[in-house]
Amino acid sequence: MNIQAYIESGILEEYVLGTVSPQEKQEVECMSHIYPEIKEELLKTESALEEYALKYQTAPPVSLKDSIFAQLDFEAAPDEKEADPEVAKSTISEDVRNGEFVELPSTEDVVSSSEAPVIADVFTKTETVEVTPFWAKLAVAASVLLALFAGWSVIQSSSLKKSNEELTAQVQLIKESADQNQQLAGMYRDSRFTLVRLAGLEKSPESAVAAFWDKQTNEVMLDVQKLPPAPEGMQYQLWSIVDNLPLDLGMLDDHFEQKLLKMKNTKSGSVAFAITLEKKGGNPTPTMEEMYVMGKV
Repeated sequence: MNIQAYIESGILEEYVLGTVSPQEKQEVECMSHIYPEIKEELLKTESALEEYALKYQTAPPVSLKDSIFAQLDFEAAPDEKEADPEVAKSTISEDVRNGEFVELPSTEDVVSSSEAPVIADVFTKTETVEVTPFWAKLAVAASVLLALFAGWSVIQSSSLKKSNEELTAQVQLIKESADQNQQLAGMYRDSRFTLVRLAGLEKSPESAVAAFWDKQTNEVMLDVQKLPPAPEGMQYQLWSIVDNLPLDLGMLDDHFEQKLLKMKNTKSGSVAFAITLEKKGGNPTPTMEEMYVMGKV
């Protein structure tokens, strides 16, 4: 089994993020027990993800607890009260007959003698007080609490999703860097490639670039170790010297740092490689006073 290919497949990162299927999860755990290299890489990935999660963890807002308990501060339900208004009754009347005051019989006497039905509390006013049940208030509070928790959960979920995306991007960058380093190591060991070290010239003494020339296919790869950023509107151009004439091997990517650049093929008989700073898009011939690095084969 190709252990390195299995590690570089990305399944270990997916295992740590919890996105693998149950079958893949069982497979990773089994492989980590069999191969120490896989187990070591898995532990490194878990450690890296844990450090990232701890660094970017987000605590719940401090005001959330106060907002929840504020919603649970109920007032006591008002007592039902019934008003009992008094009904005034008058029992004495006066009338004038023939210029004399005559005392009339009381209301009770009249009702008793005529046996007429009495409708009690005709003028009594009944006051109705609406009382909100406690369970209804509790339901409202629970709804508010649920809404607050749901909002907080959405924010946390969004933050976690963003963190996962950033973490996935970082893992991808680490994987690409590891692939590049592995490719570089392979070219250093491969006898097909001739290593040409381009040293900094007077224009930029600290610059350094490594060129790998496959003499069988004339393919050229560049590893830019140190080179100043190109000014606005300018771009670096690679040349090879064949039969005392410069041969254009293409323009360097604007973002050439930490990359292994594939350039145009050279020709057999190349005796040197050089890089000059040219206008955007390049020149048909090199600007000699703008030569930054050069190396002989």
